[in-house]
Amino acid sequence: MVKTALIYPPVSDPTSGYHSLCCLAGYARQFGFADIDIIDSNIDSWLYTTTPEQIERTMQAINERTAQLQMRKHLTPVEQMELHYALKVQGMNFAEELPAALHTFRNEAAFFDYTLYTSAVETVMLWMDALSLKGFPGQFRGFSLATSGFFNIFSSLDMRDPEITGVISRPFTDYYSKELIPGISTGGYSLVGISITYVAQIPFALSMARHIRTSCPGIRMIFGGTAVSDYWKYILDKNDFYAVFDSADACIIGEGESAFVSILQALEHDTSIPASPNIALHPRHQAVTDTFTPEIKYEDICSFPAPEYSKLPWEKYLSPYPFIYYSPSRGCYWNRCTFCDYGLNTDSPTSPWRQYPLDKIMEDLRTLAVTYKYIYFSVDVLSPALLLKLAAAILEEGLDIRWGAEIRLEEYWTPERCGLLQQSGCTAISVGFESGNQRILNLINKGTKVDRLQETIQMFSEAGIGVQIMGFTGFPTETVEDALGSVDFLQENTRHWTFGGLGQFVLTKGAIIAKEPERFNIHGVRPFEGEDVAWRLHYSEPKDLLAASSRCGSKELTEAKASLRGGLLDRPWVGGVDTAHSMFYHDRFGTNILSFIGGANHTPANADTVMELNGHLLEGRYYLPVHKLFSKKNLDNLLDSSEHEGRAVTAQNITELLQQWKPEVPGYTEPQEQQLFVRRDGTLFPFPAPMLSFLRKFEHGLSLTELLQQSSQHEFHTKLWQHCISSRFLRVKQPQVSEAYRALDRGGVFS
Repeated sequence: MVKTALIYPPVSDPTSGYHSLCCLAGYARQFGFADIDIIDSNIDSWLYTTTPEQIERTMQAINERTAQLQMRKHLTPVEQMELHYALKVQGMNFAEELPAALHTFRNEAAFFDYTLYTSAVETVMLWMDALSLKGFPGQFRGFSLATSGFFNIFSSLDMRDPEITGVISRPFTDYYSKELIPGISTGGYSLVGISITYVAQIPFALSMARHIRTSCPGIRMIFGGTAVSDYWKYILDKNDFYAVFDSADACIIGEGESAFVSILQALEHDTSIPASPNIALHPRHQAVTDTFTPEIKYEDICSFPAPEYSKLPWEKYLSPYPFIYYSPSRGCYWNRCTFCDYGLNTDSPTSPWRQYPLDKIMEDLRTLAVTYKYIYFSVDVLSPALLLKLAAAILEEGLDIRWGAEIRLEEYWTPERCGLLQQSGCTAISVGFESGNQRILNLINKGTKVDRLQETIQMFSEAGIGVQIMGFTGFPTETVEDALGSVDFLQENTRHWTFGGLGQFVLTKGAIIAKEPERFNIHGVRPFEGEDVAWRLHYSEPKDLLAASSRCGSKELTEAKASLRGGLLDRPWVGGVDTAHSMFYHDRFGTNILSFIGGANHTPANADTVMELNGHLLEGRYYLPVHKLFSKKNLDNLLDSSEHEGRAVTAQNITELLQQWKPEVPGYTEPQEQQLFVRRDGTLFPFPAPMLSFLRKFEHGLSLTELLQQSSQHEFHTKLWQHCISSRFLRVKQPQVSEAYRALDRGGVFS
């Protein structure tokens, strides 16, 4: 009997479970391996930090550290960053606000109250800032991780260092030692598999694996997932790969279903893990050379059963309903975009294109629809013909589901076809329009025309389907003027898309651009100095074009991009592309979603509306102006400056870079008393005494009418009141946290 624990590590989206391990469990069951537990340690470890005992311990440690830092006359940049993050969370009553936030996410009535929802998001994001102080200060980017700064995920030297990954994982080490390891030790497992989907999970997975290896030396351990395959693909020396994943007996490279079963079969017969396709054995189990590469096999996906979603802990996620990912295809039928590098195992742009037949998809959906209403087709892209047939079949059978998918903006789409998708339950689609400039689209080989893109987006929107739109600037040879054309395209079509915007182009190893740089007028393509996991590449452009290049950015372009849907929340919240929460809100409010969100945030004009502080006031002594403390913005500027020259920032050179940083103003030689307002999003405001005095009037709630009754400066205080509302220093008075929590209680997560 082979009993297996499949683990999904921190840190990732807490709103739903990922489907990769469900797919493995379902596939293995076909071969008689049913004794498989899925441990979503991503949600388990985070919820563990929100227990009363852990909140108290975390805040006690932060308060003690804050007091130490405030006593020092001179702070290093890292210490300044610590103080900056510590001040952000001072005054937060996490013991009451975190349980209320969790309830808001899980309760239908509260979830769709956007005022309560945004307050819950702010509480949880500030808690991530608090947890950041347990490791490198500021390490978290919400529910993700900075890939570089005090460490670099793409440096094998950093990731093989137990001290570095141990510090990064410190927010969750209590969970490892008190929950995860005891469960594995007593669980009777023969095999532990850790699936890493995103690079942000790598340090946590490595630290977790070391804990397991130390406590349970007899258990076999394997790694798999997209991030592991990418590490194998991009690492310059395969021997360094094994140094990073040293705790593993083997790693699965690429598609893992058959490889996983072959490992289970070997353990069932008490034999060694085989050197089967897609399995990279650790050198301690097999002598390898620098050129060793496992045979790569692509699966016959049509033989796959439906994933075993029931193994996920649905009651724990931060959502009012279950939301599942389902993958009816792999690869991309277009497979020509010159920037693309989705392939896990080869240098081709993507893995081979395969998709389920319609009958199989419907067979799976019949089963899934009994339990799961919200389904996202998690694929590179679905073919238009299949989608249309699928929509017709869903309608014919009367399946009550809501679904979304990523599609290409083909000329195939008509108003009638878009309408059919909407009638079948399609709430939102995601599209990569990439650029609003036809010359750039031609270089990308996107196969689309700008005018046709505009028509297609409008057709989907008018059919009642939310359009989430994705593009980027910085493509080789793109000028600032070209990039501003993409901004103009989105602004001109603003009524027809909901979420999305413009990111920044990154050159990757497998892209056609990297293989044929002369076609794109670039040269000197190379890994960043200090990164031996060459996931991204640096390159140079001709000097005569550099000044006009959008890659270097400009103030005008930066501000123009920031203006697109500014103020919306990002992943994994409402406003992030392809998130569970965005799908729920699309289903509830349709393409009118932005009007609803905007209305929820509308400045109240009623002078009798009781307002309260949207944050809290702090008082204390600091040796530098707080708004000049070294912070995430300063760190990002250091990273940008170094990377512009092709040098990555790693644990080996960050100290030297920090020593070169100079604050904009010198530190004071004598303590300077300073008072602060901390807005609920964590922004620090060192206000003068009159402003703080004004804000203090609203600590327990006050209307403008009541304020003016106490004031002789009616005009001035009215304008200041309006300014504080528009700047989100004040908000409509909320019920007491405990009262709101009880009032919203409906007695069940999914009731």
